[in-house]
Amino acid sequence: MLRFAITDTGIGIVKHKLGKVFERFTQADSSMTRRFGGSGLGLTICKRLVELMGGRIWVESELGRGSVFAFTAPLEIWPINNRPVTPQIDSAADAQLPPLRILLAEDSPDNCVITIAYLEHTPYVVDIASTGAIACDMFETGDYDLVLMDRQMPVMDGLTATRWIRQWEKDNERPPIPILALTASALKGDREMCLAAGCTSFLTKPIKQDVLLNAIKQNLPELHMSSDERVRRDRLSPAINAKLTLLAPKYLIDCRSNIAAMTDALEREDFDSIKFLAHNLSGSGGAYGFQSLTDFSTALVRTAGNYDLIGSQRWVGELSGYLFAIDKIAFPAMSALPVNNLTV
Repeated sequence: MLRFAITDTGIGIVKHKLGKVFERFTQADSSMTRRFGGSGLGLTICKRLVELMGGRIWVESELGRGSVFAFTAPLEIWPINNRPVTPQIDSAADAQLPPLRILLAEDSPDNCVITIAYLEHTPYVVDIASTGAIACDMFETGDYDLVLMDRQMPVMDGLTATRWIRQWEKDNERPPIPILALTASALKGDREMCLAAGCTSFLTKPIKQDVLLNAIKQNLPELHMSSDERVRRDRLSPAINAKLTLLAPKYLIDCRSNIAAMTDALEREDFDSIKFLAHNLSGSGGAYGFQSLTDFSTALVRTAGNYDLIGSQRWVGELSGYLFAIDKIAFPAMSALPVNNLTV
């Protein structure tokens, strides 16, 4: 049985109201909502969680001196040989990482120190911008492979800076680079808001080293590999269901038809059709062993959803090149097969 206690030096709570602070939508002083914020649900949730674990929660307080909130919880002691082990960072794999230039948009010096420490043993070069406005200026004059974008910054917030970067890329016919949103907020809708602004991915603070390194790896390999290399990598993925392997040639022919339809839709700037076709591909490519189809299609869904013609053209081109490489490497005789005569 462990006891946890948190002590503050706040305004304190009068004794006759101590029993009410754990009730839903209740605060000891009704004026505190305006002065200090809060909905009155926090302690109710804490009480429920503690009770679900079989523990007890209580408060001791003295008006004008502060409060002590405490709870107990019965926790199992794991045998030493069965304790979960934190996965170690693979230094050998990190040695094979490509040299990258990363722009870190972050106003907190402490968070900058943490991020730099996380990336210390990688071949990544990191430049720091303390505001969104500075990040935009640096991005315009620099040549970055990836941006780590804090959401809340002075002068210009991260989402505004992201929208500016995406517009600058479009105006200058530059391919969109990965922008990873960093935020301490994990409320419902935050992820969608970041993606809608143009962010590639969404990471919630505090961010662990392995999470950050994996996020960078997942968003960069496609930019540094040829279509041939991507095909070889994907086909070396863990074994795919044997039935799906037999169906793959037919599936890839259907994919080529979808790419042709996307190309036609691009000429009409029919982004709804592009988004619909890309969405279908994103949900199936990885299942057949072609993860790049899923990755490219997911990016295409985003650019088409933002009515980004340059970005959509880029990802349709990536999809087309990848499918050509599949025909050449994975199924060299497939392109000679007529669609109507293919049997599985």
